[in-house]
Amino acid sequence: MKSAYALLRKGKIFIQAYSKASTGLWIASGPVYVAEEGGLEEDLGQKVRDALDGSIEGVRHPSQDEWKEIQAPMLEAAGVKSWKTLGKGAKSVGLESNGVTVKMVPSFNYENGGGTPLIEKAIEHEVMNSHLGVELMRAFASCT
Repeated sequence: MKSAYALLRKGKIFIQAYSKASTGLWIASGPVYVAEEGGLEEDLGQKVRDALDGSIEGVRHPSQDEWKEIQAPMLEAAGVKSWKTLGKGAKSVGLESNGVTVKMVPSFNYENGGGTPLIEKAIEHEVMNSHLGVELMRAFASCT
């Protein structure tokens, strides 16, 4: 399985892969892809595919000293210094792919410790479909 997440904050969409550590923990990894809300849906869909392509399994579990480095790309991309600030007013959608489809899971109350997944509002869509970006925006609309 491949995993990533997308955040919508102040008119920008930030997408980053999750990779699975040897301990089973999913951690943020790789670059953060940034798109403008209202931009080209094809571009947004490609950024989702790029992030999912960067999701791998079996990475080394980071030491306690490495967590700031792991979190830095998302904070830097969003132009904030803390997760608390990042969460204010943000919407989050979890992305899971089996290589054929992407399941997009909106969240409730992201500001509160990452929020709660709204499984019942999940959207499943083909990875290679040109409307992938449109469906991501629909998933963001389901966030509360």
